[in-house]
Amino acid sequence: MYDKKYIELLNIQIGCMLKLHRLQQRLSQQQIAVAIDSTSTTIGRIERAEVVGGWDKIYMISHTLKIDYNQLFILLPLKKLLIIIDEIYSLEQKLNQEKEAYYKSLKENLKIKYNAILKR
Repeated sequence: MYDKKYIELLNIQIGCMLKLHRLQQRLSQQQIAVAIDSTSTTIGRIERAEVVGGWDKIYMISHTLKIDYNQLFILLPLKKLLIIIDEIYSLEQKLNQEKEAYYKSLKENLKIKYNAILKR
């Protein structure tokens, strides 16, 4: 049996890690999509953890970005993940109020999910 909250946290972490590395390399979602024969919409949905991306897409994206695929599945401490979100925020080129609200909400959501896991 798996812990659904843990899986949700991993999904958010994977999306954040992929997005951080993509932004650090100054690549667009479209460039990643072309490299893995996918769509920018799919890349965005994986980065936002809107869907649980198939392992094959995550593998191809991580390979394209030169990320250790296995490390994506080791849940980081909350503090480290919050720092990653702050880094993503600082690298965003098209920052607007909607994105600011999204990152603030994401950080609050992570805190709630981590607290739910710790209470067990």
